[in-house]
Amino acid sequence: MILYVIVSLLVSFLLGYILGKHQGWVAGCSEMEADMPLKIRQKSLEQGKCSICDEYWTKMSSNEKNNKDLETL
Repeated sequence: MILYVIVSLLVSFLLGYILGKHQGWVAGCSEMEADMPLKIRQKSLEQGKCSICDEYWTKMSSNEKNNKDLETL
């Protein structure tokens, strides 16, 4: 009788562990899907190039940016 109680407790703890682990994986994957585009963009901005196509962006001084804005007017 005691053996059945111990086995049933172990099975219930194991089942709870497996379900909790699965729920954690699902929550982690959905959080990663929401966070990954921001991390890719942050990495691209820090490196000064596109992480997807490896195209480098030219660095312009603020004076060059102002000149381009004036030319469009």
